[in-house]
Amino acid sequence: MAFKGKAKHLAEYAALRLALAFFGSMPVDRASAVGGWLGRTIGPKVGVTNRARRNISLAMPELGAAEVERIVTGMWDNLGSTIAEYAHLPLFARPEERHRIEVVHAELLRSLAASGNGGVFASGHFANWELLPIVMMLEGLKGGEVYRHANNPYVNKWLVGLREKITRSTQIPKGGAGARVIVRLMKERKFVAMLTDQKMNDGIEAKFFGLRAMTPGAPAGLAVRYGDPIIPACIERLDGAHFRITVYDPIFARPDAEPASEVQRITQELNDFLEARIREHPEQWLWLHDRWAEKPWMRVRGPEGA
Repeated sequence: MAFKGKAKHLAEYAALRLALAFFGSMPVDRASAVGGWLGRTIGPKVGVTNRARRNISLAMPELGAAEVERIVTGMWDNLGSTIAEYAHLPLFARPEERHRIEVVHAELLRSLAASGNGGVFASGHFANWELLPIVMMLEGLKGGEVYRHANNPYVNKWLVGLREKITRSTQIPKGGAGARVIVRLMKERKFVAMLTDQKMNDGIEAKFFGLRAMTPGAPAGLAVRYGDPIIPACIERLDGAHFRITVYDPIFARPDAEPASEVQRITQELNDFLEARIREHPEQWLWLHDRWAEKPWMRVRGPEGA
């Protein structure tokens, strides 16, 4: 069984590298377009897409079947482009390619970098989510990024190495060992980037699209413990391999508040932020995650049942 598992992982890794070589042989804009075409052509037909359809209908039950399919197709278009762009990820860190990433409120990033304090960047799986740490690096924000260990160890090693090479940031695995690294970086007044839109079974229960969702509490916990800001950010695909990253007003913990209730408040505020951004461009969010463990009839209602 161990041999079969290793052989499977090696085959998957070989297929990935072959695909990246294919996309790497093209200019980045062409690769992104081809990846998008493959994604929207093949993706809606694969079985895992039914989870995305269920998630969309659960989160936004007011949408009709045609609109759900439009979002699904757009999601796969974006995901296909993102996968193709991995072959060109170092390009986005080059000074001569800065025109590919528009940064809204970049002055906030520069003031944070000059402040001598640290902070937490919170975002989700929007557009090409790999670009946030690159922008942090380009704007002089030192620190690390939290990642989920890939199921395939060969893919994981390659991906971590790629991120380290491009951003020169500390790679922080989710879990106990990663938590200790985060604490060290916070004490050193550095920055940590997190994608907080996935389910965390041992997290905090908060509402997300009106449904109960187990949510990472780490960003709020760090803000409460260290007094550092949480900086919400969103990535938007504009046209092909061109993007806009918008940095929003920082969220601060109230120093006189009870810690547990403050963690709950901030966690809910972050979920509300993510929901608002998803509703703006639902086709650019990754709906494939098993985000909710609820059924439609368990939707959270207001005090009057509305």
